[in-house]
Amino acid sequence: MNSVILHLFLSSLLLATFFAEIPLREKLESLTWKNRVIVIYTPDASSKEFQQQKQILAAKPKELKERDLVVIECVGQTLDAEDKNYLARHFSHDLTKFGVWLVGKDGGTKLTETQPVTAEKFFSLIDSMPMRQAEMRRGTPKN
Repeated sequence: MNSVILHLFLSSLLLATFFAEIPLREKLESLTWKNRVIVIYTPDASSKEFQQQKQILAAKPKELKERDLVVIECVGQTLDAEDKNYLARHFSHDLTKFGVWLVGKDGGTKLTETQPVTAEKFFSLIDSMPMRQAEMRRGTPKN
């Protein structure tokens, strides 16, 4: 079990490192039709909401993988102007506040919140979507 969690953590770290240099818009476009995405934004990495949201998701690696979920963390202090403008426009968000969004495989925004979201809320929303229902019926195995 610990080796699975370590593998998922290292895979996520590698993906985050790969994505670090790519503009946010391109990251999201590259994941369209392949993955669902949870975008977490915080103006300050030490914010209580940001830390809480990260903990909620880190506790559910298997469930994230089953739903083809990728988590993208955006910290205002480290974002360039292009990414800040994209976030503000695309998600209609005030960048002085915490935000979290669920982006579907089709690239559409499925959930917008300004407080941390429970894993159960994400999973129940995703599991109610027609594309996910079809995936569950097919029983598509995840590597």
